[in-house]
Amino acid sequence: MVLSANTSYFEGVSDHIISQMQNISRINEGAKNGVKHYKVVARIDGRTSECCRSMNGRIIPASHLEAQSQNIQNAKNIAQKKAAAIWRNGAFYGKILPKDFGLPPYHFRCRTEVVPVWIDEEVIDGKITKNTSPKAKDELFRHIDSMGYERVAKSDIYTHGQSGYIKPSKTELISAMNNISDIKTSINNPARQVAISGKIIIIYQDDKVWTVIKKHSQNSAKQYFKNNTENKIWKSESYIFSSMKKVGILQTIIKKIAG
Repeated sequence: MVLSANTSYFEGVSDHIISQMQNISRINEGAKNGVKHYKVVARIDGRTSECCRSMNGRIIPASHLEAQSQNIQNAKNIAQKKAAAIWRNGAFYGKILPKDFGLPPYHFRCRTEVVPVWIDEEVIDGKITKNTSPKAKDELFRHIDSMGYERVAKSDIYTHGQSGYIKPSKTELISAMNNISDIKTSINNPARQVAISGKIIIIYQDDKVWTVIKKHSQNSAKQYFKNNTENKIWKSESYIFSSMKKVGILQTIIKKIAG
């Protein structure tokens, strides 16, 4: 009866063990084949945890994961095994990964995995970008930023937000991505992160550059980042869109009256 009542729990435990062993096996095999880096791949949907969403797209050196994998495999008891692979609930954006974190699963019923990748360089408008695959036709560039995440930038990053916002060039954006000083989750949308780099604010959505803003000064950018006022962009977009609809409706009414 006890086992029957806790079927879901034991299924979760077995899934966790299987997932961990699959990732460890991948790391062990990669070590034999000279893999130098791995990419965190999370399943993004309504069930994705804050932790997995924050780690999605992160590039992790193989040496870090190999060391953690060995600590898990060498554990003599459950306590040591748990200490070698701690669970996390909240988002993690630190530049340096703790020695007991990086190898999935990150929590109970975690669906995230790591896959081997090879980092190449590509020149975009004279700037060197680092990526695990060349940019596609609909992309401006792919680049691994200074926080260790591979991000994708498309042309629509220059269409989001009010027209009054200053937009940096592609080369300025790449330089900014190389020098991010801080990043945090958006207050209004957990799928978005707000990053600051000098005068430039970068807003990411998962592994994509969602939009970018160039402020008039570093102090202005710091204030923007501190207040996390990203919602102003989306509110202004909604306002402009709704205003355009109202104007269109009003014009239609005027035409009917005039007709």
